[in-house]
Parts: sequence; structure tokens; C-alpha cells
Amino acid sequence: MSGAIEFQPGRRGFLAGLRPRPAPQFRPPWTDEASVSARCTGCGACIKACAAGLLAAGPGGLPRLVPGQGECTFCHACADACDEGVFLADLAAPWPVTVALSGSCLLKAGISCRLCTDACPTEALRFDLSVRPAGAIRIDAEACTGCGACLPPCPTQALGLQDGRQLEASA
Repeated sequence: MSGAIEFQPGRRGFLAGLRPRPAPQFRPPWTDEASVSARCTGCGACIKACAAGLLAAGPGGLPRLVPGQGECTFCHACADACDEGVFLADLAAPWPVTVALSGSCLLKAGISCRLCTDACPTEALRFDLSVRPAGAIRIDAEACTGCGACLPPCPTQALGLQDGRQLEASA
């Protein structure tokens, strides 16, 4: 042997990758995990203030975003309702959340669908006809606000949110 590490996965180790992973938890806009964990009392004021009904109590009563319920308009009502200093006013953008497209998009099966592009208020989702046979969805990450408007109309739930902070931590 030349000192190379020999990898011999057992069946259990190999199949562990097929186990469903827990869905990522998203905190409200203008917050991060540290500010919520350190300052939030779980009073629910931000949850009640969200007119769109996008916030719910998670473990310990801490607020979390419920993706797919509708669109966050970034009205700031959740932040205005909080007396605990959980919401970080100095953040330029509400959050580093963007949309991601999975392999279950109807276009990948050759079925024409543009529901997500029609729903996107910032035109971050664009239809690309140069991809055959039915086209493809292109995501402009710079234009995407992570509002979630594109999630409910998707018939195959091919769209999901991803948090840039979680992606950086796993890299």
C-alpha cells in the first residue's frame, strides 16, 4: 500500500445518506440564530404581528419562518412588534435567504410551466427558452430577496429556500 486511505463503506454507512434530512429552520428577517437564541423570550409578539402569517413558534417558542405559506413583503411589522432587541436594525438586507430549484421542476420533464416566474415580484426567476425541450428556470441570486412568493404556486414543490449563512457554515 502506498499510504492511501482505503474507504470501505458498510451497508449501514452507505444507506445513511438516503435518510431524510431535517428541513432547515429559517428565522424571521432581520434576525440571526445568535440574536434569537440570546434575546428572544418567546413572547410571540412578532408572530402575531406578521399579517401574512409566515411566522410560527418553533422549539422553545422561538419564532421561525414557515416557507411556502405566502410572500414576505418585508413590511417590518415583526421587527416593530419586538421589544427584546432580537431584530437587528443595522442589517442592510433582511436576510441572506434565496430560492433554490430542485430536480422535480416540471420543465426538467419537458412540461411547460411558468408559475414561479409569474409569481416572482423581483423577476429573479427567469424563463430560459434556449434549453430544450421545454426551457429552464434561471435564478438571479442578486435579485432574489427570499420572499417566498414563488413557493406556493409551484405544483411540484420544486422550489425551496436556502440560507446563505447555513451554506457557508457547511462548506
